[in-house]
Amino acid sequence: MKAEHEQEIRAYLKSRFRGYRDDLSIHDSLESVVDSLGLFELVEFLEQRFNLRIPNEEFHPDKFSTIARIGEVIEQFQQN
Repeated sequence: MKAEHEQEIRAYLKSRFRGYRDDLSIHDSLESVVDSLGLFELVEFLEQRFNLRIPNEEFHPDKFSTIARIGEVIEQFQQN
């Protein structure tokens, strides 16, 4: 994952979700941080900020379960 992607993901999570902690590793679960509604908001943020289109059939909560997994989604769906 690109360092700037990690920084932007962390900044978004920190600004939006009260359960976010700065000491979370990129592999720690976000289950206690992002609820189901928050997941939709996170996907909307990712699509807008990183110029993504995440197809509905690719929308699985486990793809957004850690910062590392979110980074993989960005790399997979980012439009050049």
